[in-house]
Amino acid sequence: MRDLIAVVETGSVRSAARKLGLAQAAVSKNLTALEKSLGRPLLVRSARGVEPTELGRIVLRRARVVEAELRHLQEEVERYGSEREDLVTVGLSATAEAMLLSDAVARFREVAPRAQISVFGGRSASTVGALREAKIDFAVGPLPTDQSLSDLHTEQLCSSDFGIFVRSDHPAADARDLAALLPYGWLYSVRQGGEPAIVSIMRERGLPEPTLIAHCDSSSALVDMLLQNDYVALNTLAALEPLRQRGLLKVLAIEVGLPPVVQYLMTPMMRPLTASAAALASEFRRASRRLRR
Repeated sequence: MRDLIAVVETGSVRSAARKLGLAQAAVSKNLTALEKSLGRPLLVRSARGVEPTELGRIVLRRARVVEAELRHLQEEVERYGSEREDLVTVGLSATAEAMLLSDAVARFREVAPRAQISVFGGRSASTVGALREAKIDFAVGPLPTDQSLSDLHTEQLCSSDFGIFVRSDHPAADARDLAALLPYGWLYSVRQGGEPAIVSIMRERGLPEPTLIAHCDSSSALVDMLLQNDYVALNTLAALEPLRQRGLLKVLAIEVGLPPVVQYLMTPMMRPLTASAAALASEFRRASRRLRR
């Protein structure tokens, strides 16, 4: 499985052997043995090099989980009886970052001062995919609606309402209805019924469809475009609250009628968290409880 991962990542048996420090013949022999044990081919040659078959992609996904678990095992063995701390990787939505990350990390550092934290951002579908492949330890964000989550444990943490944002000196900074925003382009992250939510909202209120500029799951990209253009954004209030407090962005006095977006802690059912990852997950829970007080 290690050799399968290397071949797919490098694109050839030769490159995989070089990466692993093995003879090319040894890698080929291991791949042949793996395919024989499963009874089907896992790799095919193409113009782009060696690529996985459909079954190969299934095995590859599982192989990466196995590799990650072995790596975690090795790290825990090496850390046992020592002061060494490991790396915790977490996938977060922009809203979870703004609402929970700072508080959770600050308290986590009190109990694990040498631990390192890596934050993986993006859409929930991406973070859930990374969670399943053991690229991250756990995720916090809204539940994706286009896939089954039967292999994950989900725990509700907190929620945030939506609002319409513009930069503080925007020409429409005093707008009180959506019609006043028709001349401007829109940035969005949330969808409703398979289309951008702002499109549905405009249609429900008998207005022309808005001009869509970009779908932004990256909070940094959204903020950069808001501050440097006359764009308008439909986003969660919590995600951009720090910039509103500093006077850089403004929330318009316009009701959008969307339900709050709920943030969930997502962990794999069949894969235990490392001690450090479990400790950080607990701090996210505590941070969410403090918000509800």
